[in-house]
Amino acid sequence: MHDFDFLGELALIGAMAIAIILIFQKLRIPPVIGLIFTGIVLGPSGIGVVYDEKLIATLAELGVVLLLFTIGLEFSVDDLKRLKKIVLVGGFVQIVLTGLALSFLAYWFMFMIGKHISVEAGIFLGFAFSVSSTAICLKILSDREELGMPHGRIALGILIFQDIAIVPLMVGINFLAPDAIFSFEVFLKKVGFILLFGAALVAGFRVLMPRIVRLIASLHAREVLVIGALVICFGAAYLTSLAGLSLALGSFVAEMIIASTDESHQISATIDPFREAFSSIFFISVGLLLDIRVINLPLFISIALGVLLVKGMLVTGVSLFLGYSMRVSMMAGMALAQIGEFSFVLAQTGMKSHLINQEVFQAMLAIIVVTMIVTPAMIAVAPKVADQVVPVLGFIPLVSKDASGIPSRPPDSTIICAGEIHAAIIGFGVNGQNVAAVLHATNISYSVLEIDREIVKTMRRSGEPIYYGDCTEKKSLLRAGIDHARAVVLCVSDNMAVRKSIAVIREINNKTFIIVRARTLDEVDTLYKAGADVVVTEKFETSIQIFSQLLNHFTVDPELILGQQEIIRRECEKIFLKPLSSPIR
Repeated sequence: MHDFDFLGELALIGAMAIAIILIFQKLRIPPVIGLIFTGIVLGPSGIGVVYDEKLIATLAELGVVLLLFTIGLEFSVDDLKRLKKIVLVGGFVQIVLTGLALSFLAYWFMFMIGKHISVEAGIFLGFAFSVSSTAICLKILSDREELGMPHGRIALGILIFQDIAIVPLMVGINFLAPDAIFSFEVFLKKVGFILLFGAALVAGFRVLMPRIVRLIASLHAREVLVIGALVICFGAAYLTSLAGLSLALGSFVAEMIIASTDESHQISATIDPFREAFSSIFFISVGLLLDIRVINLPLFISIALGVLLVKGMLVTGVSLFLGYSMRVSMMAGMALAQIGEFSFVLAQTGMKSHLINQEVFQAMLAIIVVTMIVTPAMIAVAPKVADQVVPVLGFIPLVSKDASGIPSRPPDSTIICAGEIHAAIIGFGVNGQNVAAVLHATNISYSVLEIDREIVKTMRRSGEPIYYGDCTEKKSLLRAGIDHARAVVLCVSDNMAVRKSIAVIREINNKTFIIVRARTLDEVDTLYKAGADVVVTEKFETSIQIFSQLLNHFTVDPELILGQQEIIRRECEKIFLKPLSSPIR
């Protein structure tokens, strides 16, 4: 039984995590923070009862692999192609700018406090802190259903590049070591070989993965499906690790390829329970790594806050450079301001290469953990902070033309003429395009406002009256003709942006009829209070269609049916969220 002592530690971790999360829920603190705090309590910084750090680290890495595997299901290869500019341009610029800025600041700061370090050590610290946490950032954005929003896509694209950049960063550390002899030719050969091997693996995934998934699903055996899903996940991760790439990146790419198959939902349902368990251990392991007994905690909390500020500003600047609005850019900056889990690996490699000592290593761990702990709160408050800060920065001429790369059309060239009665569509995803198709078929004039510059470019070429802009900005709304629109259809997922947009629309055109899409019943009441005329709830509209068809079948008066639809839509939160007084029989 001695060989299974770790089971006691796992049981203790689980019990403590449940207790802390229950307390944190009462305080409305996110569960992720509770998991990290559990690690701090049980680790060397707390009561110090968890000793098998190697086992915890292994389970944590498996959690990251499973997390990225399931998140990959939300994106297909086509989705990744649409992110290519963010990945290749935004990711590269972010890594270089952040790495250089933090390298300079690290060298200067250590000099100012009397602990001089070498230029190589400064460069190492800067680039080690330049990467963000894929696990925490994507987990929170996914839970908040924000990965598909503009700032979520920016975060995903830059994080993908950062995971790929770990390869040259790891190779570069070897050349920064005190006894290393740098050879640019050797560096290019190593990185080139790794990237070519990785590209060959991805190509192999594209050919084989869909076929393997269909074969596993065709057997109609749940046991085979569970084993097969785990084999695909960990097998893909292991193969990419042979190429020198991260385990998590391999699982993400594999599942992104599988996402285009009809069987992807079966794989997702199979993996989800494992994902939640292992990814929870990852967040606990973050707290276990911290040992605050040997560091000057207030000093390093201050440094961590400084890193958050610098990284957040630089990511915001990169997003603006890519053509996104200030509001979206700030939200992306706050999401990616933290330091990532791969920085732990870089820190360990730096210590082994004698670039840093044990004291600096522990300081790095403390700074990384602090930035991770505050990340959930930063992402949660990002929309409110952006709403408060953006108007203050409105005097800065950030963009002289619309950020799709196409100059804004002059008034006399727009399809919608001044004073013409029309409908305005905000957001041109699937719902927005369907609305536009119906309006076009019924000869009703319309204009479109969209924040995705790629969609704007594509749709303008096809003749759509579409404009680039943020729906929370008055200038953008005016460009789309909101001031003389008879109706406005808001097809945007960001609830905070929708509420602010409604307020600005009412300021511009108080008489227009506003139809809003809501994701959940919780949002309905706030959207009506914000000024919406009709709120259509995605997860609820199906039931309205069902009872409408039923009443129509029983030849109920159409006006009565419409009246019931209106009542249900307005009162759905009260009707469907209140507890039942008696069981339904």
